[in-house]
Amino acid sequence: MSDSNAHSPANLPILLGGGAAGQLKGGRHVKVGGGVPLANLHLTLLDRLGIPLDKIGNSTGRLNTLSL
Repeated sequence: MSDSNAHSPANLPILLGGGAAGQLKGGRHVKVGGGVPLANLHLTLLDRLGIPLDKIGNSTGRLNTLSL
């Protein structure tokens, strides 16, 4: 957590290893703007792995920046 006292995932560096069987483009640095919930990353990854959900936690949508 970026602030362990507040259990805050804001401004949290994350490293993704693997390409989800060709579903994610690798070899790049992606910076997502402030205010985007971490759950959006989880929602996007689940979608790429064949588990489509409308929402998870406080997600507001998928991260289009991870598209191929």
